[in-house]
Amino acid sequence: MDLSLRAMRYVRAAMRLGSITAAAEELHVAASAVGVALDQAEAAFGLTLVTRARSKGISPTTAGRDVLQRIEDLLERYEAMVARSVELRSGLSGLLRIGYYAPIAPAFLPQVLEPLISANPTLKVALDECGNPETQAGLLQGAYDVILFVADDPVPQIEVTRLIHAPIYCLCAATHPFAQRESVTLLEVAAEPLVILNRPVVTTYYRELLERAGQTLNVVATATSTEMVRSLVGCGLGCAVLNMRPHIQRSYAGDDLVCLPISGEASGLTLCLGTIPGPSRRAIRAFSEACASYFSSYTSGGLVVAR
Repeated sequence: MDLSLRAMRYVRAAMRLGSITAAAEELHVAASAVGVALDQAEAAFGLTLVTRARSKGISPTTAGRDVLQRIEDLLERYEAMVARSVELRSGLSGLLRIGYYAPIAPAFLPQVLEPLISANPTLKVALDECGNPETQAGLLQGAYDVILFVADDPVPQIEVTRLIHAPIYCLCAATHPFAQRESVTLLEVAAEPLVILNRPVVTTYYRELLERAGQTLNVVATATSTEMVRSLVGCGLGCAVLNMRPHIQRSYAGDDLVCLPISGEASGLTLCLGTIPGPSRRAIRAFSEACASYFSSYTSGGLVVAR
């Protein structure tokens, strides 16, 4: 026979007080309910837990005292777990695990997180950069609490919040002839030596866009990091097509860069926030709200190239 948590609480009170009647009064239940709980506990453990004397109440047996200690330990751990869950749900504390597929996340994530962490010193974050499919799989498997990803084909079990749409743009060195222009066409970009960002989702996306211009592509380099792409472009190796940009227009190598809108082209990628539907920890809700607020503000406008 299984013993419920309620029955354990009844047994604990009766054995601690030495009286079924006193336990019933403390718990605001009928004395018969406490008596039944004691009978169930003795049946479940196959032991006599108390001796009953009509005039003296009840007294734990040696086995009863051992079982009482174990019940108290179990209830204490259960109540601590419930209290901790309430704290996580209502407080900005604990570890917030964020998976992200956003090559320029360093340009905005610190600004989103700093106010949350500064105001809530017990809140810690763990950031993990990974591929677009891995972010979604990690969220569903419980490895992440919240994710930032490109929702080109989101998994149905994920609740998606759109943060910002980023049109494609051309990145070139400040010394490139394009740098004097206000915009370029996709055909013009496709005719240039190209540096391609080699990351899941975007590599195929960029190649298909450029090939649509009808040119034979001259890809001189590929790189898995946005900053390497920017540095290769900055030194004059070629042009690149990207979607989001950092706030500074200079490469790690110190070369000036120019971002140009691509006229006549409506393509772009949408950065989204993903969570598991249903009730969530306050920390997840706060981070989600902070992301939405950041991307709706003027500050985030520097991350995309306006047409």
